[in-house]
Amino acid sequence: MAIISFDRDAVVDYIPEYGGNRESIDPCVVRLKFVPYSRVQHYSRLIAARAKGLSDPQKVTEVSQHVQKNQFVENVESVSGYYVGEREVTDPAEFYETADTDLVVEIIKAMESHSRLTEGQRKN
Repeated sequence: MAIISFDRDAVVDYIPEYGGNRESIDPCVVRLKFVPYSRVQHYSRLIAARAKGLSDPQKVTEVSQHVQKNQFVENVESVSGYYVGEREVTDPAEFYETADTDLVVEIIKAMESHSRLTEGQRKN
């Protein structure tokens, strides 16, 4: 059986499992790009380069978090069905800043994993 992956430029509608969202009538949908292993390594090298020479664990954590946010914002096109109060948030950066940690981590793991991304892909 062949293995078929996502094109790195293709945008995929991903429905997070977080909080029973997939079973919702009107779920939150995150439009994102698949991040292949080579790109994950790129982000890892960025962290290593920027953390080189840092001895303060807090500074290393800040570098890692900054690169992770960049990865998220670069690969999430838009969000729909996510609200802060009564206002819908569609911007990836604002979503990253306001969403629950578990939700953000789920989305990052999905963008880095073909099987997770396929599992949460919007069915037509």
